[in-house]
Amino acid sequence: MNDLSKNDNFSDVIKIKKGAVLFHEGEKSNFLYIIAKGKIQLIKEDDNGIHPLASIGEKNFIGELSMFNDEKRYASAIALEETEVYMIKKTDIRKVLKECPEWVTNIMVTLTDRLRDVDELMREHRVSDSDIANLSSGEQKDMRTALKEYRGRRGL
Repeated sequence: MNDLSKNDNFSDVIKIKKGAVLFHEGEKSNFLYIIAKGKIQLIKEDDNGIHPLASIGEKNFIGELSMFNDEKRYASAIALEETEVYMIKKTDIRKVLKECPEWVTNIMVTLTDRLRDVDELMREHRVSDSDIANLSSGEQKDMRTALKEYRGRRGL
């Protein structure tokens, strides 16, 4: 996914501060994000706390689940450090895939890996601490604050 910088007409680069929310669970999805620099934590929030799903780093993408259908965001995404992401509009994704065919392979491999991970977890019927780290109460508090502020700004 290195060729995105050559296709600036399809993407915008945004900088995200540590602790800032990139997107929120339940929001309408209009973008696929490719992490150029930094790391993003995907989380689910419920009455029992914040549950980390995955940490996604450079040259990986997030937001793909909603690219080919009209589903809302399944999880929230928060920057774990200063992060830069390419934003690809949902309406442009097919054009990008035609211009950068190697992305199709990268996306398929990533989706297959993620599906295999979910299948493994389902077989185990539990989430192992080695697969997903627990968040400290301070980290949960910071993430809850960031999510609350984000919801306030977006009217969610």
